[in-house]
Amino acid sequence: MTRSTLPPRIQNAHRRRQNGQSLVEMAIALTVLVPLAAGIMLLGQFIHIKLQTQNAAREAAWAATVDPALATASLPNRTQEEARLRQHQFANANTALRSGGASPAQLPDPMLTTFAGRALLKPGDLTLTVYQQQAAPSYLSNVIGIFGNALSQLGFDSTLPPNRQGLITAEVHANTQKIRGHSGSPLTFLGDLATRRLDFSSKTVLLADPWDAAGSGETLNGQMAGGAYANRTVRGVIEPLVPTTWLKGGFKSAILSSVHLLGSIPLMDQLITPGLNNYELGRTAPDVVPVDKLVK
Repeated sequence: MTRSTLPPRIQNAHRRRQNGQSLVEMAIALTVLVPLAAGIMLLGQFIHIKLQTQNAAREAAWAATVDPALATASLPNRTQEEARLRQHQFANANTALRSGGASPAQLPDPMLTTFAGRALLKPGDLTLTVYQQQAAPSYLSNVIGIFGNALSQLGFDSTLPPNRQGLITAEVHANTQKIRGHSGSPLTFLGDLATRRLDFSSKTVLLADPWDAAGSGETLNGQMAGGAYANRTVRGVIEPLVPTTWLKGGFKSAILSSVHLLGSIPLMDQLITPGLNNYELGRTAPDVVPVDKLVK
């Protein structure tokens, strides 16, 4: 190994210059890498907010298809729906979902907190800006509407479809907060990203009216069941469309009286035609009927 022939004073100065160069390289690396690491972290959080906004729009649209408000052909309360979306879509993944309740004071999802410990999205930043229903612009819907109107003009009850405003639109917006440091001032090394509030939005348009969501509309003995959702049951919708149910007055009463008289005979009711004493014109008893989904 050869030793340096330079004087000690020159060797020490050379070492100092090397140490200074390392510090400059480290400073340049940090100037580039710190904003890059922060930007990558924020990008992941923004993608998460976008996906949750899409899920929130879908949930709001589908919730409108099975809400008790369908009894009056209307939508759920928008304020209550917004609170539910904040609880379901922007909650901690380990938290059990619950129905009802007030909007949280802060969103517990850890992906909604910046590296400085400040909220990236607050509960008030999530809004259900569009929540509406309207008639479906389709030929089939128009044909069904014409058929229903024709029955009404002839004096028959028409409940198909029970809700002619079945095209539901739900649009959700999530407006993020500015990126600030611990002191509350914007982080200038992030550029315009630190001072802008990004608006993530998603819209779901859904044509789905589960008119049979209120169940069969009959009791266990085959009698018609009443209630607030009777117009959305299988029986409530289908019965007016059966031609034999259009018979009115004395002729219908005479037929039913004769049949029920035969059904009152034990031999006829138990061996030949069970249930004949409950016979109704045009009625069939399906083996499987939907469960009532509109009961809270």
